[in-house]
Amino acid sequence: MDDHKIVEIQLDREINNFIKTAHYCPFGYPAVITVAPFINEIVAPTIYWLSCPYLNYEVDRLEAETDLISELGNKLKSNSEFKMSMEAAHRRYAEKRLHLLSKEELEKARIVSEDLYKMLIESGVGGIREKEGIKCLHTHLADFLVANSNPVGKIVFSRVDWPKNCKICTERIDEFESSSN
Repeated sequence: MDDHKIVEIQLDREINNFIKTAHYCPFGYPAVITVAPFINEIVAPTIYWLSCPYLNYEVDRLEAETDLISELGNKLKSNSEFKMSMEAAHRRYAEKRLHLLSKEELEKARIVSEDLYKMLIESGVGGIREKEGIKCLHTHLADFLVANSNPVGKIVFSRVDWPKNCKICTERIDEFESSSN
């Protein structure tokens, strides 16, 4: 089974803008995917999606049970070194997104909306425009797993990490394959 299909099983939905797997978990399954930022006149500024069901669950739990998003937002305001590292991550992310787009796609985006065009070329991790805050821990973790240089993602990963033994994807794929027969 190819990675694209595995990711659709992991996320339980069709993925129309899948490009490739950007990072694998220790168990050999896609954990982060790269997606097209502009397809069929739809803008998707988040180029790295966390597809690992385990990490998605753990980050959901972290967001629901802790105040980590506001803690990290405060750290951005009070720690200049952390802020500079995050600004560098936003710039790198925007550059990566730009490299995924052709000149024709950029021109089409500009025709659709100047605002959408600016989002594609200027926004940071996960499409965030207001770089003084934290938007979504999932996107920061995905970026960290791919580039190993996102300070927010590094903190998130230190709180979740990989499980010692995970069978979630194996079980979902087995279930899918048995229901297809």
